[in-house]
Amino acid sequence: MDVVSVGTVTDGLLEVVLRGDIDFTNAAWVRKTVASAVIDKRPSVVRIEMGEVAFLDSSGIGVLVDAMKASAEVEAAFSVGHPTPRVFDQLRITGLLTAFGLG
Repeated sequence: MDVVSVGTVTDGLLEVVLRGDIDFTNAAWVRKTVASAVIDKRPSVVRIEMGEVAFLDSSGIGVLVDAMKASAEVEAAFSVGHPTPRVFDQLRITGLLTAFGLG
């Protein structure tokens, strides 16, 4: 199963689902996939679902930051949904909870 799945835009919402480990081994590909989808589909809302992410390193956090920037470019609202407790703690430590709609 792929680590990233990009849905279709429904009612302005583009949902992107991340799975497994998002780290230096796949971050460049995930980043490109997500940013391209946001730019091409131009949704009004982008939500990154994280309920199936087991591990997120600094490269993975960079993927989320770049997705937020791509969303801003198309004037879309951005949020991260359902992070696992471990991922939530990582985002809390980095101070990104509010930016990602979690705080």
